[in-house]
Parts: sequence; structure tokens; C-alpha cells
Amino acid sequence: MKPTLFRRARTITLIVALSLGFAACSATPTQQGPEEEVVKTYEFEPWEGDGMEIPLDGSNLEAFETSLARVKAHTSPENYTTLVNSIEYLLVYDLAAKRDRAKLASHLDGLTSYQVLEKVGWRKPAPGKSQAEKGAADATIDI
Repeated sequence: MKPTLFRRARTITLIVALSLGFAACSATPTQQGPEEEVVKTYEFEPWEGDGMEIPLDGSNLEAFETSLARVKAHTSPENYTTLVNSIEYLLVYDLAAKRDRAKLASHLDGLTSYQVLEKVGWRKPAPGKSQAEKGAADATIDI
């Protein structure tokens, strides 16, 4: 009787091992080649002066991105970051854009970066208070 019990135990062990092996093989993702990320390169004509004075082209989304890249090439990183933050702000809070970047680009067509910043209307913090000391009472709304 021992040989039969031993065979059953060995058979069950073999079945479990094969099942786990097949499960591990099916759970392993297949290796695919690395996807190459396409990076656009732009060439721009020289610009004399402040890059924030370059008008944005909002005729279509690709032209808008190209004009943003042109502004980036001719302005400081801090100013460009402020411009991008203001565009993201408008994308969320401009009700006419309805969170559609192409619509927002058409609304910003022909505006300079400074004019885009004026549309946002960010206010300076209340004088004499640090960021941690400000509360809801310090909030202002532009009308």
C-alpha cells in the first residue's frame, strides 16, 4: 500500500509543479523591443529682444506647440515656466476652453506671453505675511 500512496503523492506534486510552472510562464509579460520616443527639433529665426514678446500662433495645436517652443528658445527658463503654468491654469479655469487645448490655443492666437499672463490675473501675496501665515481670509477674487 505504501508504493501506491507514494505514487499518488509524487503524481500530485508533479501536477502542482507543472501547474505553477505554466502559470508563471503565462503571467510573464512578453519582451518587446524598446519603444523609441520621438523628439521634435525646431529651428527658429533669430529674435531680437524678449522672447516673451513673441506672438503665439493658435491656428492649430501643432502651430501652438511650435510657437511655445520658439518662446522657450528665446526666454529664460523661469519666464517660460510661468507661461506654461498660466496656460495650464487657463486650460482648467477658462470656461470657454472647456479643458480643450486646441480651443484654448485658438483663444490665445496672436497674444504675446505677457498678454497670456495678464489673462490669468495672478495677484501678489498680501504684504508682510509668509506663505504659511496666509489663510482663506487673504484670498482675493478678481472681478
